[in-house]
Amino acid sequence: MADIDNDEAPADASVQPPEPPKPGRRRWRKVLLVSALTFVVIAGVGAVAGTYYFDQVELPEDISMEQSTTIYYADGVTPLARIGDTNRTVITLDQVPAGVQQAVVAAEDPGFYTNDGIDYGNLARVAWNSTAEEWRDASTISQQYAQQWAELEGMTYSRKAREAVIAMKLNRQYDKSKILEMYLNITNFGRGAHGIQAAAQAYFGKDAKDLTTAEGIVLAGIIRNPGDDGKGSPFDPTVDAAQAKNRFAAIEGEMVELGFLPAAGLAYPSRILTTAETRANAIKTDGSINKPEGLIVHHVLGEVAALTDPTTGKLLYEDTDPDGKKNFDRIRNGGLKIVTTVDQTIQQIAVRTASRNPASTMDGQPNNLQAALVAVEPGTGAVKAYYGGDNGNSGDYAAYYNDPVLGDGKDSCCGGHPPGSTFSVYTLAAGLMAGYRTDSAWNGESPQEFPKSGRTFRQGNPVTNAGEGSATSPRCKSGSGRWCTLEEVTVMSLNVPFYALTETIGPDKVIDTARAAGITDMWATVDRVSHKVDLEQNNGKAVYPKYFNTEVGFGQYPVTVLDQAGGMATFAARGIAARTHFLKEVWTGGKKTFGEIVKPTRIPGFTDQMADDLNAVLQGVPKRYDLTMADQRQVAGKTGTWQLGSTTNNAHAWMVGYTAHDPAAKSPGLAAAVWVGNRAEEQKLVDKAGQSVVGGALPGTIWRDFLDGALTAVAMPKAAFPPPVGIGDKAVGTGIR
Repeated sequence: MADIDNDEAPADASVQPPEPPKPGRRRWRKVLLVSALTFVVIAGVGAVAGTYYFDQVELPEDISMEQSTTIYYADGVTPLARIGDTNRTVITLDQVPAGVQQAVVAAEDPGFYTNDGIDYGNLARVAWNSTAEEWRDASTISQQYAQQWAELEGMTYSRKAREAVIAMKLNRQYDKSKILEMYLNITNFGRGAHGIQAAAQAYFGKDAKDLTTAEGIVLAGIIRNPGDDGKGSPFDPTVDAAQAKNRFAAIEGEMVELGFLPAAGLAYPSRILTTAETRANAIKTDGSINKPEGLIVHHVLGEVAALTDPTTGKLLYEDTDPDGKKNFDRIRNGGLKIVTTVDQTIQQIAVRTASRNPASTMDGQPNNLQAALVAVEPGTGAVKAYYGGDNGNSGDYAAYYNDPVLGDGKDSCCGGHPPGSTFSVYTLAAGLMAGYRTDSAWNGESPQEFPKSGRTFRQGNPVTNAGEGSATSPRCKSGSGRWCTLEEVTVMSLNVPFYALTETIGPDKVIDTARAAGITDMWATVDRVSHKVDLEQNNGKAVYPKYFNTEVGFGQYPVTVLDQAGGMATFAARGIAARTHFLKEVWTGGKKTFGEIVKPTRIPGFTDQMADDLNAVLQGVPKRYDLTMADQRQVAGKTGTWQLGSTTNNAHAWMVGYTAHDPAAKSPGLAAAVWVGNRAEEQKLVDKAGQSVVGGALPGTIWRDFLDGALTAVAMPKAAFPPPVGIGDKAVGTGIR
């Protein structure tokens, strides 16, 4: 890098000095300048004419600044994404070290603490030989802030006079610390960073509060020329190291002169991010919308946009454009700090196990296959990990979002999938509440006619088992497929007994159990039209048989992976449901304006004893498919598949389940739901080995690998499920001895 000396021009006869301005034009410029300065000076001393001009210049009413909103992982420290039109995060002056403040003052306005917003000597000095650069050097911090705040552009003298008056008014209305705070937040530091907080991240990868004095000097040196021409600032150490160090030395010397430093000799920062590193870091946050985490951004923004004022019931962040169109700019450009419930470590493991990469079972699978995975914390409903696809701008296979901040507020694509036998967990719970024991007897033979069913089955259209249970007579411990326990038919995923159980207790009871556990939406097709049915607003009697029928008992109707994870978290917590959510906190202007709201409720009529019996049954499913944890931790789960049309091929495969929830042992547990299906039009699911995809295979492997990795990574203590009780007084269902 060549050294550059700005003090002396090279002696080169071929270089001609610029043509001086014409005398008349220069004379009028001076007259106008002196006139404008006279106004300022008169205003400063309070003469009548000056006072009149002074009073006519008003301060802008709104001192807010556009700033980016940052979305964080659950720790509140690690950024997940940043949105907004301006890379700025407003902070208070107490978050800026004194040495950094002093460096900026020394670089931009040594008389800042004593002047009234104007340096009259500097203004007079440039009056007869004014250039844009000299005007810039003659501007105090107050004037620079006034220029940006009031959006004063151009180099006209009237503009300069207005800027000076605003600077004086600022000093009368605010103390120096407030002016410096506002200046540090609005100033352009290059690399797309506006404000000291964004600058600290852009150049040093840290928060402003952690800057050293030497790092502050580097940043202060860039303010003079932030490099808006696209070439970068000449005082950026990665652009011109020599100029940057010369600028550093000059500012350090000024700090010594002002008494800010006892002597020169600060060590120059040894580590400054390159522009490429700054860009890469920005992509991690700004560009997260194009990654799996982009779907989390959409979901959490939807929750923030839905926040209401408890006194008025109005949306907190909704605003209106001049043309009457609604917007949520106060979220996008309001500088909010939004903290999600998502754990960064668990999220990384979810992406690694469910996406197509060498560490995942999905690696090398046929291109039509798509996986989705959601993990929820039992007892709170907090979403700890979410993978619904590789790109936040594409379809969401784990659920759907309605984000009005970065989207149009309408439901996104792709969330509902038929859950198959995973939905029978809710049917089992409803059966327990109806008094049936887990060892009650049921006829598992297939096919069977149910002529009295809510949906009349004509001769030739009987209910059949599917998958491994499709044999005419399943192998039950009794020796007869007609005498199978409710536990056995659950582990084997037999449709016929669950249809019979649903018919016996009522499909509306199954639906009510599912909605109480956390299923918020189900899809139904009526007269070839698909309907998304809101179960939060409609109970079982309202939707059965209008939309759903007895087939609900073994999972015909689509639900989301998110809801399934929430439902499993409910059973992990022994029947205590908490609404799934992504939003943990919202901070505005450094103050927490929203905190996570958890209102757990028990499934009506579902007791701890019933939960213990249900959990004992579901522990048999992972054992059946050899999906045990590496550390032998207890797990419960359920597999499920749904067929492709009238064929025997599968179009959807699931594995859902959880570990034990024991807050006393500091083990909240973790629930996870995994779906594997098609990216586009439905076709048969076949893995890379040519085998049909079933719940206990590909989805089950992803589920096990995820829980193994996540629970090990966060070092969650082991917890055990309470033993079964054997509750219930009904020992026989449809079983035939």
